[in-house]
Amino acid sequence: MKNKIPAISSPKAWAGAIIGMHLSAACLGAGEFIVKDGKPGADIVIAAQPTRSARLAALELQANIQKISGAKLEIVASPLANASAHIYVGRSAFTDTLKMTDADLKDGAFRISSGKDYLVLFGNDADFQPPAAWKLSREEQIKQWDALTGEKFGHPNLGPGRSYNPGLGIWEADERGSLNAVYEFLRGLGARWYYPGEIGECLPEMKNIELPQVEKIIHPDFACRHMYFYYNTYGAASADEIKWQLRLGLNLYDMGGGHGIVSVHSRDEVKQAHPEYFALWGGKRAVGGGECLSSEGLFKQNLKYARAVFDNYPQCKLLSVMPADGYIALCQCDLCRGKDTPARGWEGQLSDYVWDYVNRVAIELYKTHPDRKITCCAYGAYFLPPEKIEKLSPNVVIVECRWRSDFQNPEKRDWFAKARARWMEKLPSKEMYVWDYYLHTRPGGPLAGVPAYFPRAIADDLKSLKGVSRGDFIEVHRSWAADGHKWDALAASHLNCYTTARYYWDASQDINAMLDEYYEKFYGPAAKEMKEFVGYCEANWAKASKEVAVIDRIFELLGAAREKAGGGIYGRRVGLLVEYVQRLKETREKLSQGRKGAPRAEAAERDLAGFKPDGKLDEAFWKDVPVYELKSLSTNLPPVHKTTFQAAWGGNTLVFGIRCSEDDMKNLNIASAKDEDSNIWNGDCIEILLETPVHSYYQVAVNPAGALTDLDRKSGFNTRWASGARAAAQREAGAWTLEVSLPAAGENAESIDPLNGIAGAKPTPESPWFFNLCRQRIREKERELSAFSPTGTKGFHDLLKFGELIVK
Repeated sequence: MKNKIPAISSPKAWAGAIIGMHLSAACLGAGEFIVKDGKPGADIVIAAQPTRSARLAALELQANIQKISGAKLEIVASPLANASAHIYVGRSAFTDTLKMTDADLKDGAFRISSGKDYLVLFGNDADFQPPAAWKLSREEQIKQWDALTGEKFGHPNLGPGRSYNPGLGIWEADERGSLNAVYEFLRGLGARWYYPGEIGECLPEMKNIELPQVEKIIHPDFACRHMYFYYNTYGAASADEIKWQLRLGLNLYDMGGGHGIVSVHSRDEVKQAHPEYFALWGGKRAVGGGECLSSEGLFKQNLKYARAVFDNYPQCKLLSVMPADGYIALCQCDLCRGKDTPARGWEGQLSDYVWDYVNRVAIELYKTHPDRKITCCAYGAYFLPPEKIEKLSPNVVIVECRWRSDFQNPEKRDWFAKARARWMEKLPSKEMYVWDYYLHTRPGGPLAGVPAYFPRAIADDLKSLKGVSRGDFIEVHRSWAADGHKWDALAASHLNCYTTARYYWDASQDINAMLDEYYEKFYGPAAKEMKEFVGYCEANWAKASKEVAVIDRIFELLGAAREKAGGGIYGRRVGLLVEYVQRLKETREKLSQGRKGAPRAEAAERDLAGFKPDGKLDEAFWKDVPVYELKSLSTNLPPVHKTTFQAAWGGNTLVFGIRCSEDDMKNLNIASAKDEDSNIWNGDCIEILLETPVHSYYQVAVNPAGALTDLDRKSGFNTRWASGARAAAQREAGAWTLEVSLPAAGENAESIDPLNGIAGAKPTPESPWFFNLCRQRIREKERELSAFSPTGTKGFHDLLKFGELIVK
């Protein structure tokens, strides 16, 4: 037994798997075969003390060869004399003799090499060494960190401690080049793993496996290949789940993280001592929320924090200084005033402000740590590159945030490509990453039950990013067992994950060939029907939440595939989708009902000659105009604070008169007195949502100061669009009032000038407008939402709940 690998101490479940029977001469083939006539013809040789991933690589090779051929190859520490061929997995004395080195095999790259009687599956398999501090409790780690820094910073390394999987006995940060080589070899035999567990395995049946003649080194096209699977991370997921992720060829890669600045001020001690670190919104500091990026104290503490991380954690090469999440409004303190750029639209209104801060931090860190880099996401209101900075510091790295699925729209894809090109002009490091979102399967969202396939958009995007981006971090939504859902979030999205993972390694491959292989291997007799189903969904999934006909076609095509698949494994695979799309039946019912039962408001026709909006509602203009009341958004009951409105139409203009009852007039929450300021949503405001027969939809918000902001919501958050609306506000005892004028620019307005005017004509019973008028009231510990047409949710933006508006 001297050739046996020492027993595996963890996990116990694998201990028996590695101790196989000695190969007898009678079992071995005489030729160069790994398996001959279903009998083992080779052994698997690993080091006497293998790394964690090398041991797993050997076990995976053994298990899959046995499933494919029925032959169980023995795993040994020295080649067996009676084996006619040897498979060397990972580094050992034998690969050293062959002068194999992993010096150039970075980021999971590997080598597959063969000789007369051997095959080498080889890569960097270094074991991750967790910091000694990780053995301490959370409280002890923080105490130690405080002693090192002399400050009350958030600890930078609590999260990674959870990335160990006890089921497989590996860390997510373990290198696994040889494991990648094993999977590539098995793929060469025809093995595919499209889905976790046996249901996702597509393995060939082979009684003979020849020893290949091969010499190749494979490097991935993208160094960073990280998918974050909700509720299925390394520390919590099953062995089957993690093995599927490993087979995708993913890795853990340091790209600096997300909202890094939060670590500077996350502790309660800092929040209490330094409210000036936080944005001033509506006269109050947003303690624990967005930051004041003009705060000199915050700036200095961020530098101190970053230097402490770099000094104490040499493995940390990139560090985020990105603002807190949801950062869409400029701090209103004197130091920040005028630093926004609203004329650049939603995606650029805070770009110069945020990136100036990032760049200032980077410049100072470059002086002391020139070998480290600073990251920030191009995200939300600071997605576009800054205009006032010609060149960023050499140590700045950007992370482009987007939804790859949007790139099925060529205009959207081109817009991102142009923005990226402008970034590269300003980025001396030329280093960027992508933060993407495969979150279409979230329950309760607008795409619940929608099979959102976008493999061709994935392929096209990754082809364009090769040589430009270092790679991806992707949030992938998965089902959570505690939810009790019968459906599996991977039912459709596994194909997006698989396509992405394969293109990480080879962005030049043929997507059509890959998909045809998928249909054939995964769906067997239903391959043709599933190809039609996936193709239809790929072209139409974005319409499934809006059009009954699309939903009906999805069920029709899937029904045909299910019938053709029959029982067995193929039927089970189609069945995953059948279960998943059941939620579309509820969507279909809502769409079928349409706006049936939605409330109607009538706008009185009035002569606007001489009418001057001043916010007062006591003029003759409003006499005998119908009055409508808002109801609680979620309960449809009368709200605590009553709101009424009237509507009038004159010429080509819609006018609203609005009265908001208020028992605390002294403490109105006025977050901004300036037009086109996102801060309006941080306080009390009225929102008017409008859908005309030719455009869906517009959003106009007005607050008690009469400050107004408007957006075109047809394709996101288009703040460059101008409604031409005018607003006036007044205050009286127990209420604040508004008059809002919204001119209609005609039904052809969008084609003439899409950035100006509300496209639409006079709303009539035959051609009504649809709308919702909503109120947000915010106090320190209270948020009250009401609407003309309650949505039954926490949000205003449900188009099917819009009420009807006509002029009568």
